[in-house]
Amino acid sequence: MTSTPRREAPDVGVPAALAARMTVAEQHEWLTSHLRRHPVSRRAALKGGTGVLAAMGLASAPWTVAACAQAAQSPVAVVGRHLAFGADPQRQMALAGELTAAPAGPVVVDLGRDSAFGTTLPVEVRRLVSQVPQADGSIRGSEQFFVHALADGLAPGERYRYRFRLADGTTTAEADFTTAPGPGSTAPWSFTAFADQGVDTVPPSGLDGFTNGYYDADDTRRTPAPASALVERVAAQRPAFHLLAGDICYADPSGEGHPVRSAGTRRAPGGFDAFDPTVWTTYFAQIERSAASTPWMFATGNHDMEALYDDNRSPGGATHGYGGHAARLDLPRNGPSACPSVYTFRHGNVGVISLDANDLSTEIPTNAGYSRGAQVTWLRETLTALRADPSIDWVVAFLHHCAFATSEAHASDAGVRAAVAPLCDEFAVDLVLQGHNHQYERTNPIRRGRSVLQAPDGATVRPETDGTTYVCVGSGGRPRYEWQPGVTDRYRGQPGPDSGVAVASYLALGEDEKQPDPVDWSQARYLDYAYVTVDVAPPPAAGGPTSLTVRATTDTGQEIDRVVLVR
Repeated sequence: MTSTPRREAPDVGVPAALAARMTVAEQHEWLTSHLRRHPVSRRAALKGGTGVLAAMGLASAPWTVAACAQAAQSPVAVVGRHLAFGADPQRQMALAGELTAAPAGPVVVDLGRDSAFGTTLPVEVRRLVSQVPQADGSIRGSEQFFVHALADGLAPGERYRYRFRLADGTTTAEADFTTAPGPGSTAPWSFTAFADQGVDTVPPSGLDGFTNGYYDADDTRRTPAPASALVERVAAQRPAFHLLAGDICYADPSGEGHPVRSAGTRRAPGGFDAFDPTVWTTYFAQIERSAASTPWMFATGNHDMEALYDDNRSPGGATHGYGGHAARLDLPRNGPSACPSVYTFRHGNVGVISLDANDLSTEIPTNAGYSRGAQVTWLRETLTALRADPSIDWVVAFLHHCAFATSEAHASDAGVRAAVAPLCDEFAVDLVLQGHNHQYERTNPIRRGRSVLQAPDGATVRPETDGTTYVCVGSGGRPRYEWQPGVTDRYRGQPGPDSGVAVASYLALGEDEKQPDPVDWSQARYLDYAYVTVDVAPPPAAGGPTSLTVRATTDTGQEIDRVVLVR
């Protein structure tokens, strides 16, 4: 539920110079102190508007009394369903969604091999309260409810049907999912990936930071709504799972790790003005057409640090911006306890690793070092275990900030490269999927920071000897960036200079410190909207080679790049 903005004496909040140096934990401490000085009672919040219901089209604007009055006459429903693997994808699936209002009774999941179901799963309801101070002294608030169930003890490689059922007997539409295959499966399968998605439609808040007017009106190389178009393509493919390498919905439009400014001016007194939790409602509705049947596995980016919420998983009780995700998302909990978005899972002969680049970044140091080295230690241990497992042929990592990229906006992050690249070299990691830079870019295979060989469109790469392929796929929907001066597109049908020609780029050493980094590894570049499909061909039963075919496809359906990894 959402409260009406309440006028008070303006609070100057955090001075801009100080805000630039605050960690997420310090932001949370400031916010908590502010709310102690300006308390909002639950009664006041409940008689305000309902942002979630307004987001579903039941009111023209959230945060208003009118929205709440109209919402109270509407039935409760489960919307924005999304799946995620548990720690064992062969036997576990997490099912989640959002309630349009507080439940009137218990919610359950009906589960079975067909529409007869036969199994009833209990549902946990997680309440998330958001109180967002405004520069004018008011406070906006919302109360959201997320439903979660874990299906455990499933059979490998089997399809199941499910639905959410409310206390009054109403149900969601039926959907189905498939568990990961059992050992020795030789059937080919695929997964997809992109990053930096956001939403195409203006969320109910109408804040300036959320508008689809940022696309060029005369741009004919894209669909009118790229973020939605890419979901449609993923839904049509029905991959085994989808990876999103950070910057999920942009409820925080700043992404700078600072207290969020008014998105219109970026000069308002320190506060959290533009943070809008109802953007998550819009986002889950946007991806449901795929995520209700395909597990969407998330890493966290700089726009995913939300200082608004407590995070009880962090060491010493500190907050690092992930408390809200714990209410909305279910991710495998087999990484370091301090890092809720760091985890691993296995699907067939592929081991997948999610990393939190916020802990490693030098460019945006707001959360840098929060795990106190636990993430890198865990990564080494996990790579050791994967490479010791004879059933795992391929290792794929995904994270947000780029270890290798040539974008004008962010380029390569020195901290991420220093932490991740040496381990990729040591353990012959096959593929690293990155975001942060809003374009598509694929490198040649890299060892020790340099190209090992040229891998143009259609090439075959042997990672054991050739090195790791890094792909930036931050082309998932948000406005595109630019290349470095003098750098051009280079993809199928658009030949550019040979990839062996040095490209001017830089390493981000700090928020405002850059080191020139001329590179020889930038192979394919596309300054528009695209996603990656990875086709997995397991080895035959009698033994033999296995392959990953990495394909880049635009939001209009055109394949623009392909490389085949072989072991």
